[in-house]
Amino acid sequence: MDRALRCGWAALIVVTIGCHHGAPAAGDDDLPPGAVDAGGDDDVIDAAPPSGTPVTYDVHLRTEVGGQYLSATNAGGGAVDATAPIPREWELFHLIDADGGTLSSGDLVYLRPYDQASYLRAHGGALDATGTAADAEAAFELVRVAGDGAVFDGDHVALRARATQAYVSAKNGGGGAVDASAATAAAWEHFVIDGPPRNPDQPKTKRVVGYLPNWYGSFADQAQHLDFAKVTQVNLAFALGDDAGNLQLAPGDQIDAFVTAAHARGVKVFPSLCGGGGDGRIAPHYQPDQVDGFVDKIIAFVAAHHMDGIDVDVEAPQRMGAAYDAFIAKLRAKAGPHGWQVTAAVAEWMQNGMSDQTLRSFDFITVMSYDNAGTWTGPGAHSSLQQAKDSIAFYKARGVAPDRIVLGVPFYGYCWGNCGGKSSAYVLYKDVLARFPDAWKQDWIDADGAQLSYNGTATMAAKTQLGRSYGGVMIWELGGDVGTSDTHSLLRAIDTAP
Repeated sequence: MDRALRCGWAALIVVTIGCHHGAPAAGDDDLPPGAVDAGGDDDVIDAAPPSGTPVTYDVHLRTEVGGQYLSATNAGGGAVDATAPIPREWELFHLIDADGGTLSSGDLVYLRPYDQASYLRAHGGALDATGTAADAEAAFELVRVAGDGAVFDGDHVALRARATQAYVSAKNGGGGAVDASAATAAAWEHFVIDGPPRNPDQPKTKRVVGYLPNWYGSFADQAQHLDFAKVTQVNLAFALGDDAGNLQLAPGDQIDAFVTAAHARGVKVFPSLCGGGGDGRIAPHYQPDQVDGFVDKIIAFVAAHHMDGIDVDVEAPQRMGAAYDAFIAKLRAKAGPHGWQVTAAVAEWMQNGMSDQTLRSFDFITVMSYDNAGTWTGPGAHSSLQQAKDSIAFYKARGVAPDRIVLGVPFYGYCWGNCGGKSSAYVLYKDVLARFPDAWKQDWIDADGAQLSYNGTATMAAKTQLGRSYGGVMIWELGGDVGTSDTHSLLRAIDTAP
């Protein structure tokens, strides 16, 4: 199972391009599988000076085996180890591609810790962060484990010390000391690099999670109209407990028809528990005297309908606390052996309802970055791009790994003034577009006696680009959109965002 990772600051590497590219050629037939020969004098790297404009990246280096982050004690100036399960400022390094161009296997790199006052250096088999200059001891060759080519976000890499030709090694694959003494690069010497640009040949989005509520009618009917090609996961909303704690979502045959249709297109399906206002039918069942039985019923429900995981959307911090934390721990323990993920919808205003440990334990979170204004306020922007950036920053600061932060986007908005006989109202995007055909061009309308706040296609595309830098995007909710054959569809804007 994936480790719970803290996010925070990114580790930076200083990179200088060398005179050749690609992994060093193996010259020993007795090398272990997957190992790279460190070579001898013939493999010494040319010290030609860089010729381009330096480019800086913010990255982390995480051990391939144990999932521990490379860490410079006190953010530099001392020891280096791999004991951090989540990255904060001590795990931040600056990656400077001194020659410019594309970061590639074979480039020479200098690793500067967060304080930027020191360099990582390899000397006599040791590795520390006491270097004072970008000299030979501070230079490393970046080696892409998969072979020659550009190094992208998420690639597995090794670091070979220029001065000694030995590889940086995390003993036991992480959890302890790190040195630069390995003659070959095998599992202990492999690190996952987070921070360089994404591979443009990879799918444009990591996740597109759409909520689909049960108040639009039969899930079986909705399966005939949903464009499954543009989502990776659908959360069926909302599953609520009856008096005995059995989940109620929709007739079983409707759920099964939807799951079958989704799976045929490679899309996962989760039940989403609770929802805003549903806590009265969920929270009582995760109290200490009922939680074990309730968890068993959730597991049985997911198994019976061949679903793929569980989403938890409790939005009542006053009914969460220690009981909620224990519920999530028990739910994850029971879901894990099935290979099911457990996720949560979260928002800043309700974050005091769970511990940070619980927050970081979810396989991913979907951040409800909307409702900054609504029927309970005067007119205002309810879901701006800046709000999205601020929401992500909040969860990064709480230690959630970047690839577990999924940005929530709205397929709805709010109206104030002339709102169909009401002075304010919640409105679906498709209804905004029906009333104002050019609404897709903007996020705000002040016309016909009404003021409306929502997201148009340009903002939706910009948020998608932002979400791709993290864990993807989440949609509340799919029923608010026009069909994807319409060029002004928000789901289409997500799918086609550059």
